Amino acid sequence: MTTKEFIIEQLSSARNTKNWFVSFKDSVEGLSAEEAKWHDGSGNHSIWQIVNHLNFWNERLLIRFSGGVPTGMEGENSGTFSVDLGWEAEWHSSVQKFDEIMAEFETRLRDKGDEWLKKPALEGYEETWYDRFAQMTLHNAYHIGQIVHLRKQQGSWNSEQGVK
Repeated sequence: MTTKEFIIEQLSSARNTKNWFVSFKDSVEGLSAEEAKWHDGSGNHSIWQIVNHLNFWNERLLIRFSGGVPTGMEGENSGTFSVDLGWEAEWHSSVQKFDEIMAEFETRLRDKGDEWLKKPALEGYEETWYDRFAQMTLHNAYHIGQIVHLRKQQGSWNSEQGVK
């Protein structure tokens, strides 16, 4: 397996492929907007906020990957967990956005060679595109685990989706 194939497999596993851990698709399957904005009362983020956070960071990386420069970030990382709006269509839009961003990464990566992944991801930094993708897939998997945990807490998790 090439480096590129490995990264594409990791992106696919986090996005929508059953593997060792629950995919994003399975983690939010059948979840209503009301369930997505539920808070456990401990100060943790809601599922919807987590999805918005993932969309924020994944989209910024996609912009860089596409040769662009994302807009300057205002505030702190906590601001990336944006407010839950509450409408069913908006929730489904947030879920769809995650899928579209990840699908775009997979599509664009297919056109790149392994040597490209060894190039610096950001000018002036030693971190390669491979490093960035490795961190992104770990970040996504971490938060997908949080989504499953929150669904278990609220009683909306179907263990047939993966984790019992």
